[in-house]
Amino acid sequence: MRAPAGRGKRGRPPKFGRPGKVVAITLPEEVVAGLLKIHADLAWAIVTLFKKTAKLRKLSRPSVNEAELISVGGHRSLIVVPRQLFEALDLPGVNILPLHDDRAFLALQPGRGMSDLVLAVDDRLAERSLGRRTAAALRRLRAQLHEWRRDPGLRWSTRAIIVIERSRTRRSA
Repeated sequence: MRAPAGRGKRGRPPKFGRPGKVVAITLPEEVVAGLLKIHADLAWAIVTLFKKTAKLRKLSRPSVNEAELISVGGHRSLIVVPRQLFEALDLPGVNILPLHDDRAFLALQPGRGMSDLVLAVDDRLAERSLGRRTAAALRRLRAQLHEWRRDPGLRWSTRAIIVIERSRTRRSA
């Protein structure tokens, strides 16, 4: 038997007002207890947290042209930039090390520090041959570095990193 014309589908409406998927997950008990404090329905609690973090990411996420501090454990962070844009800049004393997608972190050559990074950015900005997009990205990086340097909650130190690259040709055994 067909539903009369003009009526919607029969049955239960979608839980979140849009299509969903049934997923079985195992969570630690303390996580379940914490989620239940947010909402009595675990699915609603998870969706609520997702919406909050998605909004925060949209608000706090810099545009693709800007640098950001990415936590790498404890209270330590790396300066991460758009890889393709900054690889082409060839900043003296600065290495661009790819992470994932289009992101890379800045690594200074041995003996270089924060002031050397700022100077390298300033020197590159002084060049007249820069394109508008590149110059704008460098200006934003310089402003971000300036903000971070003046933040009393941040302390700067230089560390050496070890980069191991595989050769493209393999030796036969």
